[in-house]
Amino acid sequence: MGKITSNLIAVSYLVFMYVMTHLPKQKVPKQLAQAGDKTLHFLAFMALGFIAGFAIQMNLRHRGLYAYALPTLVFGLTYAWFDEVTQPLVGRWFDLQDILADGMGLMAGMLVLEVCRPLFPKSILG
Repeated sequence: MGKITSNLIAVSYLVFMYVMTHLPKQKVPKQLAQAGDKTLHFLAFMALGFIAGFAIQMNLRHRGLYAYALPTLVFGLTYAWFDEVTQPLVGRWFDLQDILADGMGLMAGMLVLEVCRPLFPKSILG
């Protein structure tokens, strides 16, 4: 998987997340609403931590946790803040606890990426 593909997947996932988090409350599928808001935030940002961490790493000369962890956290938390700030436009509300769940999810996603690192060919995540 190359830089372009990993970037495309990351951007597509961000668009998907934005659409899902900006649905008016009454349009949220009942199955999702029953899962719990903080659980959904954690899981969505865990996936983002994995996907964005992979994409950011593919764009760096140096590979490994120390190369991509800080950029992934800064990007992910900036997106989380933007997401929360824009939700009132569709009748939802800003919640600082959501950002905390997002940050925990980002870190969990990067941890999963590190655990899965041996499964990738050396040429990809060397």
